[in-house]
Amino acid sequence: MMLPQESARQITDGVSTTLYFKLQPELFWFKGHFPEQALLPGVTQIHWVMHYGAELFNLPPIFSALDVVKFQRPLFPSEEITLTLNWDEAKSKLSFQYRCGDILASSGRISLCH
Repeated sequence: MMLPQESARQITDGVSTTLYFKLQPELFWFKGHFPEQALLPGVTQIHWVMHYGAELFNLPPIFSALDVVKFQRPLFPSEEITLTLNWDEAKSKLSFQYRCGDILASSGRISLCH
């Protein structure tokens, strides 16, 4: 299983979306990362941002850069989290925030180009 279990989706004005997930312990990404305490890798978080961004918005096809990415709190199996995506078409930037409750877990911007 590669994607988290989505429980809800809130779309605002076509450029902002919040997705609600439960991180199932069976997710592929938790295997071996790390043996003593599984956590969701940062590269997986970026992968999901790109996956859901492409599904929801008309994104340019080329990944250009990661801007201002911060991983502030690990995400663990069985947690319920939210992923908020904001697409700025004029600047070709996709901003994201992962939250666990009210706590910001990670955030950043991805620059894209044609």
